[in-house]
Amino acid sequence: MEDPGFAQIYNPGLLAELEAQFGPFAQQHVEHTAHTEVLQRMVHKMANRPRYGEVVMVVPNEAGHIWLHTKQFYPQGVYRLLTGGLEGTEKPHQALAREVEEETGFKVTVDRCLAVITYTVHSGPLVRPFVSYVFLTTPGKGQPVAGDPNEPISDFRAVPPAELAVAAQRLRALDGDFADWGRFRAVAHEAAWEQLQKVG
Repeated sequence: MEDPGFAQIYNPGLLAELEAQFGPFAQQHVEHTAHTEVLQRMVHKMANRPRYGEVVMVVPNEAGHIWLHTKQFYPQGVYRLLTGGLEGTEKPHQALAREVEEETGFKVTVDRCLAVITYTVHSGPLVRPFVSYVFLTTPGKGQPVAGDPNEPISDFRAVPPAELAVAAQRLRALDGDFADWGRFRAVAHEAAWEQLQKVG
């Protein structure tokens, strides 16, 4: 049975609207199981305060490098693309602009939608649908400054686009409590890198 909350932010009409506004994009579906602690906590948080989707922010600087970030509690050396949740009836491209400004201070617009990734995430008996909208934005000017006190971002790093593949490899190589979270997070980096090669 389709989850009405998920259907509100992922449906054929919305996909058609995104394609009409930003051009064609890649689509893929991933089945993912949470065996390790960090992703299990994330899935249960999604269920307790329903969250069905996110925007993945591929934000270049003026030199064309892509901003990655890390947080205080991440394993050492792990940097990844910025992500932010969809709120209420917000359209993905509207969430993108809001989230980029909250997390970096940049005022950007969507350049194009690179990919839409749907997931079915299993954590024991709990099964959650989720969607990631991967957007490439216009360049952010200057250095990013985190403005959301609820996001403990500890550092930003701008990397050449090819480094997205390296970031994905590092995420997939994580072990221990972060193992399944790393594999979950790697998917959007791989999709972004694949599509950026086509855009470039």
